[in-house]
Amino acid sequence: MKRTIAIFFLFTFLSANTMFGEVIKLPALIQHYLEHEDLQGDISFINFLKEHYTNPSSHPDIPHHHHDNLPLKTLTAHSTSLVVPIPTFNVVSTAFIESIQSAIPLYQEGNFINNYLSQIWQPPRLG
Repeated sequence: MKRTIAIFFLFTFLSANTMFGEVIKLPALIQHYLEHEDLQGDISFINFLKEHYTNPSSHPDIPHHHHDNLPLKTLTAHSTSLVVPIPTFNVVSTAFIESIQSAIPLYQEGNFINNYLSQIWQPPRLG
């Protein structure tokens, strides 16, 4: 019983989602060929296929011809797409850089005596 159900589901999947569904239309192709054979008399199967698949304008549009039921005459495309939403994220740094303060200040006006700085640019003195 399980095997029968599995085969049924496999057949259903293949006939609906693949080109295997066109194989199911083969009896309609044979029946349509037999109708043409009755109407036209001596027609080969190759000429029948040429008439229906290569040049459809040469085929007379006789009512009751069901050309859409023939294999590979209709375009049915199934598209399966998978959409995976990717969450957007923004990198926001909440950490901030603190100013580095050392125990010994690197530069302050009070560390330098103004007299020494002003004497650098004085010419040497004898004496």
